[in-house]
Amino acid sequence: MNAMFSITIISALRVPLFILGLVAFAYIVVSANSLLSRKLTGWKTIAGHFPMMENQQAGYTFEGRTAIIGSTSYTGSINIRITDRGVCLYPPFARRNPCLIPWSAIRWVSADDSIHVIVDYERRLEFFLPAKALSIVQANHSESSAFKVNSPFAAVNAAIADKATPRWMAWIAGRAMQSVEKEVEKRKAHQDEGV
Repeated sequence: MNAMFSITIISALRVPLFILGLVAFAYIVVSANSLLSRKLTGWKTIAGHFPMMENQQAGYTFEGRTAIIGSTSYTGSINIRITDRGVCLYPPFARRNPCLIPWSAIRWVSADDSIHVIVDYERRLEFFLPAKALSIVQANHSESSAFKVNSPFAAVNAAIADKATPRWMAWIAGRAMQSVEKEVEKRKAHQDEGV
């Protein structure tokens, strides 16, 4: 009777123990990944250099953005909040320890189809914002040589103007650029008219 009772208890506990084991394993993997990410990026040093003294609730939040921290790229997992004091970064591995990068520490802002921001720091620290954030960044970041709005056609026009480009290639690229620029202007006019 006791043997039958112990077999029943063991078989009844098998599934809950298996589930508990899976949960514990997932927790260990996530914790190890978080710890490894903090070590690889040097996040402790970054957060110490750019501390967030108080919670920045006001501002514009952009979730699921891309950032390069140290030698590691995080695609679509960084939350970024733009405030009047600077830019707050909330990486997934340090949600409780975000950093506030003041506007004065931003070395380069380049806008094209997205906004590329480079921070003046000893390690590589870059992040990308959507193009709709351009007016917010311009309102907060001082106008200087570090702020550059690129034309999507700038690189092609520079290649056309380069004397090292064969003339026939520059002519073809120039004609193509004229057609594309006209089409872009037509689409902008349609959008402005509300069509």
